[in-house]
Amino acid sequence: MNKLVTTIVTGGMLLFGTAAFALTLDEARATIDKEAMERKLDAKDRSQATATLRRLVDKGVPVEHAFRVVDAAINQGMNGRDLAEVAGSIESTGPGARKDAAAAAADAIHHRYTAHETVQMMNAFGKTVAAGAPAEGTSWVMSRGIDKGTGATRITAAMHAYSREIRSGTPPDKAAANADRAMDRDKTRQQDRDMSRDRDRTSGGSGMDHGSGPGAGAGPGMGGSRR
Repeated sequence: MNKLVTTIVTGGMLLFGTAAFALTLDEARATIDKEAMERKLDAKDRSQATATLRRLVDKGVPVEHAFRVVDAAINQGMNGRDLAEVAGSIESTGPGARKDAAAAAADAIHHRYTAHETVQMMNAFGKTVAAGAPAEGTSWVMSRGIDKGTGATRITAAMHAYSREIRSGTPPDKAAANADRAMDRDKTRQQDRDMSRDRDRTSGGSGMDHGSGPGAGAGPGMGGSRR
C-alpha cells in the first residue's frame, strides 16, 4: 500500500509542479492572488481564495497541499463560496487527516469534479477516518476512483466499504485493494448497461425507420415507441 500511495504523491508533484512544494505561505498567497487576477476573478472571489489558503494552513494543512486545493479551484473556475465549502469539508475530516484529505480534494477538483461532488467525497472521507480507517489509505481509495473517472457517489460507497472491511478485521492494504476492485466492477457493469441501452435505442429506431406498408408499427410490439 505504501508504494501505491507514494506513486500517487509523486504523480501529484509532477502534476502540480515541484515548485509548489517549496512555497512559503506568503509566496503561495502572492501566487494565488496573481492567478486569480489573471483568471479575472472579481475582488470578492480573489479575497476568498487567499483567505481560504490561509484558513487551511491555520487548520494544519501544509502550505503546499493548501496551495494545490486553491490553485486547482481557481483553474477550474470555482467561485469563492464553493471553495470555502470545500475547505470546510477538508477541515471536518479532523486534524490528523487534513493533509491527506486536502491532497485528495485537490485531485478531485483538478479532474473537474464539482464543488458539491468534492464536498460529498470529503464528508465520506471524514466518516471513514472517524470510524478508524487510515487517512492515507482513504486518500488512496478516493484517488483511485478519481483516476478511473468513477462518479462521486460510487467513490463515496467505496470509501465506506473500505472502512467497514477494516472494522471487520480486514488488513488495510487488502481492504483498499478490495474497494479498488469493487469500483472496477461497478464501472464495468455501468458500461455494460450503457451499451445495452444504446443497443435498445438503435433497435427501436431501426424498427421505425424500416417499417413500411399498411399498418406498419400499428399493432402491439410492432416497432412503436415505448418512451
